[in-house]
Amino acid sequence: MVNRPTNQSQSHFHGGLVLRHHKKSSCDPAVKSAGIPNKLMIALKANRGVAAEPVVKIGDHVLKGQVIAGPDHPFGTFAHAPTSGIVTAIDEQPTAGSDASEALTITIKPDGQEQWLGTEHKCLPENRFEIIEQIRQAGIIGMGGAGFPAHIKYQQDTATIQHNATTLIINGAECEPYISCDERLMLDHPVEIIKGTQWLIKAAEAQQAIIAIEDNIGGVKKQLDEQLKQQQIHNITVVKVPTIYPTGGEKQLIKVLTGQEVPSGQTPLAVGVVMQNVATAKAVYDAIELQRPLIDRVVTVTGDSIKQPRNYLALIGTPFAHLLRLADCQDDVDKLVVGGPMMGYAMPHEQIGIEKTTNCLLALPKDCTKPEIKAMPCIRCGDCVKVCPQELLPQQLLWYINGNGQANDLEKAREHHVFDCIECGACSWVCPSHINLVDFYRFAKSELTYLDHKRAKADQARLRHENREARMERIKAERQAKRRQKTAQLADKDSAKKEISAVLQRIKQQTQETADE
Repeated sequence: MVNRPTNQSQSHFHGGLVLRHHKKSSCDPAVKSAGIPNKLMIALKANRGVAAEPVVKIGDHVLKGQVIAGPDHPFGTFAHAPTSGIVTAIDEQPTAGSDASEALTITIKPDGQEQWLGTEHKCLPENRFEIIEQIRQAGIIGMGGAGFPAHIKYQQDTATIQHNATTLIINGAECEPYISCDERLMLDHPVEIIKGTQWLIKAAEAQQAIIAIEDNIGGVKKQLDEQLKQQQIHNITVVKVPTIYPTGGEKQLIKVLTGQEVPSGQTPLAVGVVMQNVATAKAVYDAIELQRPLIDRVVTVTGDSIKQPRNYLALIGTPFAHLLRLADCQDDVDKLVVGGPMMGYAMPHEQIGIEKTTNCLLALPKDCTKPEIKAMPCIRCGDCVKVCPQELLPQQLLWYINGNGQANDLEKAREHHVFDCIECGACSWVCPSHINLVDFYRFAKSELTYLDHKRAKADQARLRHENREARMERIKAERQAKRRQKTAQLADKDSAKKEISAVLQRIKQQTQETADE
């Protein structure tokens, strides 16, 4: 457990860790442009989202800001050309997402002209629906988490989401060590973030907004408060929260600021909250007031292998190697991580393009990475339970997932809320047996999701079979009814013929008798 700061106006979530942050060296210098690399690799699947479909082909010349891929799914998002150039490839490549999973990627060779796509000037949106549509058209996603399309959170007609937001939270609590891009963004662009927040308030029809920052951040609150005072904005407040990992987690930050807990399996809208990252708020300002799609972002390049750590404004698709070279990366890199040391993912090589969710490149030499220690059996010490911010039972989940000497019981892991795990890594950090618990939970969630998919497919197949059987029975019954009707009609015809024949016969006889007389 951690010693928490005393603040009577805020709630506290369970567990958490106090970590060394290592942010000063990268945050002190102002953001620097990363320029134009020799190629851009734009992945069409943003982190864990749905892949977009290319609308360009190899050999096409594209302009800066031009749509190069569009969504064919409600949860998809647009991708735009970060600069002008030639499309040289459209193929599957490793991405900056979890485990460097492969996705369809468009490679552009810049021409150095920076020629923008000519568009007509649009008026500022007048209602929430126009705001939401501009956010969608700009390809804006949540830039601090799993890459959820930003416009979905505000759509009133979405079947799975009900629009009942009262509070908008702008998340500036970078709780992971090393990452400082959001802090630097707030220092350099307080006006833009506030204006972007105002547009998001209108989109959500919220009553208020809270910009949450950690209490160890320097002059951020002062700058934001000054801008709010100058513009006489009273429905936005800046609140400092305790620097405890993972305060920046969605559910944890909501608990700290509102005292409410998001129910298991539900979204923050269940408690009247919409949350966005500060970089998302800045992107919304760019999209609405500057009419710029999301084609770049601030990335922290840092770590013990970096001689000049700082934040760079990089075009989406910029190769890691380009940023590492700018930051004077040494040759002793043992591990290159996208994200922070707690929740980040190790990358296989440097020729991968940054994504809209890539907030940090962490280059670490061998003496700074955790040695590969063979995991030992769980001793049931309970340390993982003490630090779990979701109040789960990590050791019990491990017991079910790992099989406890018998067949795996993933359904019991589901019953113990494995899907509520935010994969923060706090349990793995404190485990004396060196068990990478998060890997087990990721495995369980992926397996259960796959099993659910198979079960849904089987249910659909069974339903189709049952519907087919019912349809065949109905067709059979209809055919039998038609045959019976036809037989009855034929029988009626035969009967009618016989009656007519009998009548004719009687007439003939009567005629004959009359003739004989």
